[in-house]
Amino acid sequence: MQTTRVILLRHGECKGGNILRGQIDVALTEQGELQMQSVLRGLECSSFVPNFVLSSPLIRCANIAEEFALTQGLSYSTNAAFKELDFGDWDGQTFDALYQSHAEELDAYWANPWAVAPPNGESMQAFESRIDKAWQVMLEAYKGQCVLLVTHGGVMRHLIAKALGVTQAVGFYSSLKLPYAAKAEIDVLYDENGQQFLTLHWGERRT
Repeated sequence: MQTTRVILLRHGECKGGNILRGQIDVALTEQGELQMQSVLRGLECSSFVPNFVLSSPLIRCANIAEEFALTQGLSYSTNAAFKELDFGDWDGQTFDALYQSHAEELDAYWANPWAVAPPNGESMQAFESRIDKAWQVMLEAYKGQCVLLVTHGGVMRHLIAKALGVTQAVGFYSSLKLPYAAKAEIDVLYDENGQQFLTLHWGERRT
């Protein structure tokens, strides 16, 4: 049997304040940089050093991911399919402003994002589909290796749900709290028939 290990890492704290941050391209704050550096230093000392670094192209992920890859001498690339969900007209607006003008629509979206899409934005079905496709391409390209994927909270929530076998569970995304620079690991085990079995690891692993 062969195992592919994927280390999921959310970006750190971002500039822009309390906004709905989808595909708007904003940099990390100084605190966000420190958060990421702390986690990545831990990776350098672990027994699970990645063979490859893959990142969302948005700068809150890509800048620190590329810097880490360069310092570690690792191959690096970006994949737009691992961007955060596109919130359309809501993207980049403050939550206060959004609730003043779109409270009813926002409440309906948070209650069931599979039934309601942001105006001129991406449906949850389309979001999950693009991640699933990119996930399979990544697994085929790096089968049996360890990949660091620097990405976003929404992407991580979907992949964690996938590992747990959860589909379209209303409230799952909102109840799964992922702080800035959160890290999780998914092992993908292949049996002799090529079938995949996913195992989620949360927290530090010693072996």
